[in-house]
Amino acid sequence: FERECAMEIERWLGERGADGYVKFEKLGGQAIWIGKSPVWPKTRDLIFSRQVVKLIDKKPLYFEAKNRISPILTALEGQSYSAIYLDNTDTNDGNSMVDLFSQLQRPLLSAAGKANILNREAKQRAHLVFVDGTEAWLGISEPEDTLKWPMGIPRLKMPQDAPSRSTLKLAEAFAYFMDKEEQAEWLREGLTAVDLGACPGGWTYQLVKHGLQVIAVDNGAMNEKIMESGLVEHIKADGFVYRPQRPVHWLVCDMVEQPSRVAKLMADWLADGDAGRAMFNLKLPMKTRLDEVELCREIIEQRLKKAGKKITRLEFRQLYHDREEVTAYLVVQ
Repeated sequence: FERECAMEIERWLGERGADGYVKFEKLGGQAIWIGKSPVWPKTRDLIFSRQVVKLIDKKPLYFEAKNRISPILTALEGQSYSAIYLDNTDTNDGNSMVDLFSQLQRPLLSAAGKANILNREAKQRAHLVFVDGTEAWLGISEPEDTLKWPMGIPRLKMPQDAPSRSTLKLAEAFAYFMDKEEQAEWLREGLTAVDLGACPGGWTYQLVKHGLQVIAVDNGAMNEKIMESGLVEHIKADGFVYRPQRPVHWLVCDMVEQPSRVAKLMADWLADGDAGRAMFNLKLPMKTRLDEVELCREIIEQRLKKAGKKITRLEFRQLYHDREEVTAYLVVQ
């Protein structure tokens, strides 16, 4: 998704009067903006960037394999940071840095502390984004700029009894879009949900795990263990036709269908009052991913405006566990 990252940050900065350019390599795991801007995006301002870090220099830091700490300290000299994060690009070379990080982190932090570079009271954090063992980008961030997870990836364990790996997509979506207070209020016993295109039950599993009563809509077969929970009613029907007899709290959908059609369906449900909030995936075409998301945003906004509904949340995110898709969170009053 380097191309989408590049296009999105170029548009975001361009709309705010920035002067510069962006460069990237396919499968390089990064998009680099070089230029000046009156404002800079936070990670949550963008859809396709997993983590956004403001660079200190337009060139990466180079060092020898036998001496990495000295060049890093020299680059950080004169500033104070509350933390020094060791990140990597999500590539084969970048992911091979795990062993290096375990060897480098403790002596680096010790040396930075002695050099008065590491100060727990400082507001800024330093980031070293390793491309490989001899090259790293040096950047800075403040707590609200980046996601709380290293590299923006939540560490989720695949449940042994889950019917499919798609369950991790909804688990990550809940963790990304909702804080603990919102999860406690909206993911609990006594609430109801409809899962469109539910089979075999990966998303239904997450809802049941939180105690929700779920209507699973799909012409296929549901996982037997989920049905044994007593919290699921399986209705064999077309997900684009079905509507519940009474409104539900949640609508979730992971159907493989044209993104604009799914967006319209979600907007129709909430416009008609059949659900108050929705979490859904949009399967994106390869060449127009960013434009397709913006088209879906427009479809949703126009439909709900026409219905007189106020949108309180409409966010899109290309999650770590997503594939050629983005996840959306929509809430209306």
